[in-house]
Amino acid sequence: MEALNIPQVEWSALLPVLTVVGAALLVLILELFLPRGQHTPLMLVGLLGLGLAGYFQLALWGASLVTWAETALSDNIAVLLNLAILVSSGLVLLFADDYLRARNMRYGEFYPLLLFATAGAMLMISSTNLMVVFLGLEVLSLSLYVLTGLARAEVRSEEAALKYFLLGAFASAFFLYGIALLYGAQGSVDMRVISASWVASMPGKMTNALLVASLALMLVGLGFKAALAPFHMWTPDVYQGAPTVATAYMAAVSKVAAFGVLLRLLSAAMPMLDLWSPIMWAIALLSMLVGNLVALIQRDAKRMLAYSSVGHAGYLAVGLVSMNMTSLTGVLFYLVAYALMTVGAFGVLSLMARAGDATTVDALRGLARRQPFAAFAMAILMLSLAGIPPTAGFWGKWYLFLGALEGGQTLLAIVLALTSVVGAAYYLRLTFSLYADALEAPAARWSVPAPMVVCLLICLIGLIGLGIAPRPLAESSRQAVERMANGEWQVVSGE
Repeated sequence: MEALNIPQVEWSALLPVLTVVGAALLVLILELFLPRGQHTPLMLVGLLGLGLAGYFQLALWGASLVTWAETALSDNIAVLLNLAILVSSGLVLLFADDYLRARNMRYGEFYPLLLFATAGAMLMISSTNLMVVFLGLEVLSLSLYVLTGLARAEVRSEEAALKYFLLGAFASAFFLYGIALLYGAQGSVDMRVISASWVASMPGKMTNALLVASLALMLVGLGFKAALAPFHMWTPDVYQGAPTVATAYMAAVSKVAAFGVLLRLLSAAMPMLDLWSPIMWAIALLSMLVGNLVALIQRDAKRMLAYSSVGHAGYLAVGLVSMNMTSLTGVLFYLVAYALMTVGAFGVLSLMARAGDATTVDALRGLARRQPFAAFAMAILMLSLAGIPPTAGFWGKWYLFLGALEGGQTLLAIVLALTSVVGAAYYLRLTFSLYADALEAPAARWSVPAPMVVCLLICLIGLIGLGIAPRPLAESSRQAVERMANGEWQVVSGE
């Protein structure tokens, strides 16, 4: 009898994702035995699982592992972006419990859903097999649909969840159809062989057309998740209607995961640069203009941050168009900084909602008198989003700007600089309103829960620390890009 050939699995590459999944299952079971509304143990177990996953992920720095029938990958890009996802998830968990209690949304399913979404986002980044990426995308998306509609008593939340679900289903269909066409063109769904297949299929126009169509459809699906114009129409309604803790999570994690996949996909499709580069150029330009100009006229802070996220997606897309070492370093650097900025900003807005205040720009007037620490934190976060030194946001935009100039994308660099000035206008307007006199009689002062204080301090220390000393993260990002450019993760085994 012929012996079975059992492939060797490098479990260390899978351990971070498996740890998050295990924590989610443990939280799901534990919630059954807790009294209604007593969810602090769920938060602690979730934080412990995320911390362990972060430790296992950090231990993989410098490794280049491809395992599990070549569907699981671990390289420095995966480590860096997965750590950003884990930190963002942990920060949201810190202030979620108090927010959910204050808003009378005592649903224990929030915690396993957030952990499953985190595992899905990590799976997207930790694979070059597009079917595995799609699996991670669906795990992330389905969890986010439910989290968006978690405020069951609010019509706006249910409406946002329905819009997100319907449009997200269309985007997933585009992405899946693109994968199907890619398989029809090359008989594989592995991003690592796109380059070789493209070169080999140049004489065959039919296969050539299938590859072009597949890449275009996948860009639509990923553009939706990244909130790139013109696939951004869901963003303002969903950001505004969803519970603020869910908004904080999706704004940070979805963008990191989507751009992580885009970075790998477009790097693998470099021989097709002449075809997809003009498309990404137009998307980057449109996203920067639409996101910043429409954000300028918004009066609700959540909608303003939603449109500004479209603008930030445009900045990141500039880095993908330039596709040189400086710009790709800027993409990784900016994703880490953007995750901290976004979680912190929506964290402050969740404090407003928790205290019963509205989240309009006018409602934020005079916040410094009601809660000085929250106002100070929001001011620093807005300065970083505007790209004002010494914050991490400045260096992220600086690397993207330099990368665009090095790549010959002068017009995109100019638009990036000009739209950053437009962005500074509405960010500074909100910052000034924090210290202006309130339009109405000042409300009573309210306290900031200890977990939120920890969350905001981590965000502020991270942003100011990276602003003063950006070199460690910049060098780590550059090293990750260099290892990918050297082809270490593009080697296909013969199993």
